[in-house]
Amino acid sequence: MRFLSVFTLSCSLVAVAGLCIRDSTTAITLDQLNKAIPVRASDSSCSSVSTPDECAPNSRAVKAINAAIAKYGVTQRGEIVALISLMAYESANWQYNVNHFPGRPGQGTRAMLMYNFIEQYAQSLYPSEATLAVGSSTEAQNNVRALVLNDNDSFGSAFWYLVNKASGYHAKADKLRSGNADDFKDYIVNGVGAGWDDTRHTIWETVNSAF
Repeated sequence: MRFLSVFTLSCSLVAVAGLCIRDSTTAITLDQLNKAIPVRASDSSCSSVSTPDECAPNSRAVKAINAAIAKYGVTQRGEIVALISLMAYESANWQYNVNHFPGRPGQGTRAMLMYNFIEQYAQSLYPSEATLAVGSSTEAQNNVRALVLNDNDSFGSAFWYLVNKASGYHAKADKLRSGNADDFKDYIVNGVGAGWDDTRHTIWETVNSAF
């Protein structure tokens, strides 16, 4: 099932540049995510990795991704495919939840947000706890990061970033269009400010085909 067909029956429709965009939330399925990230299809797939405590199988990821779709109102197919592709690349298919290479303090979540964004993200979700934890030391930065490493917040980080830090790419008729690899590259390079390589493109192709 294409996930743009999974909607509540009461949603309204808005035509934008020939696309039908619904104002209610949608969801991806576990079957789709297993096709997109096959290495995490099994619940036991994390037992053989070097960081089993950080790793998440698709059965956990799908719940957190759907929670983020609902929370941040990211319902366009091109955006969801892009965000899943970004997180799959940055976390090595849900293996990592914190930065190990080179091991930057405070960097993490499935989107591997740099610490300055981690702090903003944590402040937006847990203002009291984040304010108490904030500091310049490695320990302080890692403590702030720890606030957003639970599944919902960690997988939700890419959605938060799109909506709040790269809003020029969210719900725009000419950005992150469905099935458009060039739009994804533009988002990675100019929206996120990350480097581009063939692996990112390969991951996006797999995810795009799965959905």
